[in-house]
Amino acid sequence: MSILKKLAGHTIIYGSSVILARLINVFFTPFYTNVFPEGEYGIYAQLYAYVAVINVILTFGMETTFFRFIQDSDKPKTVFNQAFFWVLSIASAFALLGGFLSPILAGVMGYEGQGQLILMLVGIVFLDALAALPLAKLRHEEKVKRFSIILLTNVGVTVAANIVLIGFLEPKIEYIFVANLLASTVRLGMALWKNLPSSLKPDWLILKDMIHYAFYIMIAGLAGIMNETLDRIMIPERWSGESLFLGEQKLTALEMNGIYAANYKVAVFILLATQAFRYAVEPFFFKEAKSKDSPENFAKIFHYFSLTTLVGFLILASFSYEIVAFEFFGIPEAMGFGKKTFVNASYWSGIPVIPILLMAYVFSAAYIQMSIWFKITKQTRFALLFTGTGALITILINYFGIPIYGFYASAWATLICYAVMCVMVYFVGQKYYPIPYRVRRILIYGGIFLLGYYFNTMIGPAEGFADAFLIKSFICLLVFGVVFLGEKYLPVFGKAVPVAKDGKAGNNP
Repeated sequence: MSILKKLAGHTIIYGSSVILARLINVFFTPFYTNVFPEGEYGIYAQLYAYVAVINVILTFGMETTFFRFIQDSDKPKTVFNQAFFWVLSIASAFALLGGFLSPILAGVMGYEGQGQLILMLVGIVFLDALAALPLAKLRHEEKVKRFSIILLTNVGVTVAANIVLIGFLEPKIEYIFVANLLASTVRLGMALWKNLPSSLKPDWLILKDMIHYAFYIMIAGLAGIMNETLDRIMIPERWSGESLFLGEQKLTALEMNGIYAANYKVAVFILLATQAFRYAVEPFFFKEAKSKDSPENFAKIFHYFSLTTLVGFLILASFSYEIVAFEFFGIPEAMGFGKKTFVNASYWSGIPVIPILLMAYVFSAAYIQMSIWFKITKQTRFALLFTGTGALITILINYFGIPIYGFYASAWATLICYAVMCVMVYFVGQKYYPIPYRVRRILIYGGIFLLGYYFNTMIGPAEGFADAFLIKSFICLLVFGVVFLGEKYLPVFGKAVPVAKDGKAGNNP
């Protein structure tokens, strides 16, 4: 259990910084939605979806590649130098080309005359790409405190810049990009301080193998980020502003995108926890892969983190209305607050997608954990199969569903995509790198959590601390109690793992 405690400790340290760094976008939701109309917020959502996609291309899977290759190398500095050189080359080429073509790109994307937005977007992704490898090096060296300080400083700069620029100067959408550009500059400087590569001379013998490995990681990452962000890119393209949404509300494409993106922020809590966990667990997986106990340890990690995401699903899904309608008091009206809700009431038509997206990210967390086998075994070609299938599902459902069902199609596309990817990575993985996951037990627990959520939907939203709030809380606690008793009196760990006739580890119930 000492390994799990060590991993939990690193996750908490990483989580306090990683989650806070990502949560800043969530907690700016009441700020932005109470200052910007749905259409302008839709612009922000679409452009930052592009940021996520481009960042995957520029980092080129070199973070994971760095962790994998440094385990087998007696020249760790060389591995870091080559990874950084490659990312610097790609990011620089993108920055030059994107900066030169920014006015044209703005017109193509429907933002004629707003080339400055594209120019700032280019700057943000360039700076973030360059910071990725130095931060990955700090993670490998387990310098968690310095890593956390860098991310927390990034949060502080982002908050201060947003308050000054939008809260006290003028509520302009451009200032969101200015604030993030300042924060990314500071983060890069701190990441590179006493952490520079010792050489930028390419060693093609090493770099060739790294690029080959990283290419599949990048393509898989690109497909994966499309599953996560493509909806906010496609909604403005596929929704007709002349259509009535569900026969009741007439929305423009950008308004629909803004409503969807604002409610998406509630579902992203599970994604943020998964991201913090991944920062701690990815280096851990590679270091533990050669241990004879690694399959059982990986199964334990999967089991308990899956339970954690299910707990998050039940709480957030059951109280999604209460979270969105939560009122802030005592914050200066000049900063866009005053007595405001977490998400402005004009965005509330998107609340029903929150539970769908939450369950999608439960599956996403499971996929991220189970996908470790093809990274350890260097069979990254399978990443293309899994994420490519997911991306195809996402594209097809969004393309054909958005014109009819709007953002509901996008939410269901995300859920179906991650569920299919989970099934695929599990069954293929058991053939190449068998891990004794307790799948049946997790599926039983999943059914119990869904049943608890169903009963809470029958009660409906609570107002303040009304009876409905207490009843829904009781149901959540009842579910947690059932799971706790199951783990205590019917444990699935500490027993001998069944072995199939072919010699592979089986699954305990």
